[in-house]
Amino acid sequence: MKFVQFVASFISASLTFCATAQETAPAEPAQAEPAKPNFLIVVADDLGWSDIGALGGEIRTPTLDALASEGMVMTQYYVAPTCSPTRAMLMTGMDNHPAGVGTMHNLATENQTGRNYGAQLHDAVVTLPEALSAQGYETFMSGKWHLAIDEDQQPQNRGFQRSFVLLPGGASHFGDMKPLSPTEPAEYLEDGVAVELDDAFYSSIAYTDKLLNYLKTRDKNKPFLAYLAYTAPHDPLQVPNDWLDRYRGAYDSGPDAVRAARVARLRDQGLFPKEASLWQPQPFPSILPNAQDPWDDRDADERAESARRMEIYAAMVELMDEQLGRIIDYLRQQGELDNTYVIFFSDNGASSSAASIYPDSSPEWVEENWSLSPADFGKPGSFTVMSREWAHVSNTPWRLFKAAVAEGGIRSPFVVRGPGVSAATFNNELAHASDIAPTLFELAGIDPGTDPLYRDKLQPTGVSLVSVWRNGASTERAGFGVELFGNVAFRDGPWKVSKIRAPMGNGQWELFNMESDPGETENLASQHPEILQDLIAKYDAFVEENGVIHPINPFTPSPRAFYPSKCDLLCELRFYIVDLLPQPN
Repeated sequence: MKFVQFVASFISASLTFCATAQETAPAEPAQAEPAKPNFLIVVADDLGWSDIGALGGEIRTPTLDALASEGMVMTQYYVAPTCSPTRAMLMTGMDNHPAGVGTMHNLATENQTGRNYGAQLHDAVVTLPEALSAQGYETFMSGKWHLAIDEDQQPQNRGFQRSFVLLPGGASHFGDMKPLSPTEPAEYLEDGVAVELDDAFYSSIAYTDKLLNYLKTRDKNKPFLAYLAYTAPHDPLQVPNDWLDRYRGAYDSGPDAVRAARVARLRDQGLFPKEASLWQPQPFPSILPNAQDPWDDRDADERAESARRMEIYAAMVELMDEQLGRIIDYLRQQGELDNTYVIFFSDNGASSSAASIYPDSSPEWVEENWSLSPADFGKPGSFTVMSREWAHVSNTPWRLFKAAVAEGGIRSPFVVRGPGVSAATFNNELAHASDIAPTLFELAGIDPGTDPLYRDKLQPTGVSLVSVWRNGASTERAGFGVELFGNVAFRDGPWKVSKIRAPMGNGQWELFNMESDPGETENLASQHPEILQDLIAKYDAFVEENGVIHPINPFTPSPRAFYPSKCDLLCELRFYIVDLLPQPN
């Protein structure tokens, strides 16, 4: 009997305990929110479209090629014709004019005034790092800023919690801090404090070192935005001593042969139509020192000097790629790469100009402060440029160069790798530098339309590319306009209209079908006047919507600005005579 009472008491107690436990047991933990993605944005400076291996280039770029094989290459990604306008679009998600950079610093004409032409950001825009920082992101950058004249627009005051930056558009890549022009000193800041460089400094390596340090010392519980803004391969073309001969002899066949090989690879990859024509630059008139003989007709010294320029340029590109590889390797080792969107592009096409192109510079100032000797190419103190014929190769298969609204100036290589991005994919949807911020906002769960940070501020106008990256869907982008230095264009679907001033163009409206003629070789304006007028009207609407002010007496470089070598007295006299001649508008 006692045993039965014991069993009954035990069962009763057990039931009571279970009931109590059910009442007091903690609720099942809520499903954890998926981790917000990290963002690594990498911008090269003056890199041509086909310089990377994934786009037909012969330069060794294993890091970028691996990112391309693991992600997506967008083949119709557009930027501004020069650097700071592109960076303004990246930072704000809108056209460069309302963002404050309607033209370059010191190049606004007398009629270009107001907020759109301050050559810097302004307080009516919200920047990408400001928006992400407000949502718990750690934000840091290393490299070129080029978006501030005033202190309040420097990166430490525009959302970056850590920053190591070169403020102006460029400088020597070494620690000597030699400027590109007499009125733009090489100013470096870390977190807003001026710093001097040491003798070991080289831009691509130092920028990478800083970014790695910021990555290693951040709060690992927070997502991050990292912006790596290389100044390679912007001139002056320079590399450390152990990189000077990495491409020795690689370009001895000359620019035409190298370009033909790139075109062949692009056609084989289906990236340039087999039946499409290639644009060919018009040769300089024989009166100009710029005029050059065919490659095989030049003497050995002339060929060696020209090839050497491209050797140094290629070494700069490979070194940049190697440094980016250090960042990728670190993220992979930390187990963070697969939750990081890595975005790579160039701010504009390759440059065809000489050292004296920069505002307030002159051939005399350049020769007093820099070496133009072929014996010094690539070394500290040398202002080496790639020259027009090699810039033409770098921008293969497109027309013209940096500063032009033709494809060679505004179509950029673009690679993205990240969560859900289709791997080993070439995508030909239209995309634009103003689309990056809206894309990252969608991925981070930010809605500028309701975000209090955007109250009384300008809204982004770019479109999100998330559906393109993840499933190849079409974008909502209907078209976009471009204007700089009075050169104008509008791209809408397969059609593009443009008007390019001298010396790069004839100042007349031209119409191109970008599907059948992406090389812009056949002007169809007379065949399709209705399409021409429709696109001109759309360009006019773009002007109205974005506060574009066409310049009076716009910046027009002399042919002297495209002569890459040292000029003797006879050479200068020939340029002087040409400058006296009437120039086309």
